Order: sequence, then structure tokens, then C-alpha cells
Amino acid sequence: MSIRLLSRADAFAIPDLIRTKVNLLPEGIEQIRVVNIEGIDQQADGGTHVANTCEVGQVRITGSENKGKGNKRIEIVLDAT
Repeated sequence: MSIRLLSRADAFAIPDLIRTKVNLLPEGIEQIRVVNIEGIDQQADGGTHVANTCEVGQVRITGSENKGKGNKRIEIVLDAT
């Protein structure tokens, strides 16, 4: 996994980013955090961040759903430790 901070213009120039997510960011935000899971997905990220997944406890996948060609949604549960 890699994380980059890009200018808004550079983020908009990446065709693989889901545009609706990038478009939801207020215009005043000049830098966009982009998370790339090599070979799987790359997204503009505006969510809550942790330095390491051990900070959230155990993660269990509880379901998945096909959302169209090349798109799946997974449901996860974070187990408190």
C-alpha cells in the first residue's frame, strides 16, 4: 500500500479515481490524500485515518456484494479488543 498527497489538479488527472468521491471534496481543499493498494484499487481518501490497522482491532469480513463489472462491496466488522 502507498499513500500520496497530491494537488487537487493532479488528483483529478488520474482516471482511475472515482470522480464522485473527488468531486465531493470542498473546493478549498488543495491537497488530496490518495491511497493505492497495488494491483487492487486506488482511491481519493477523505476518511478517518490510523497509522496501523492494529489500532482498530480485529477486522472480520462479514459479507460481500457484486456492484457491477469489476466492483465489489465488502462488509466488515471491527471487533473491539
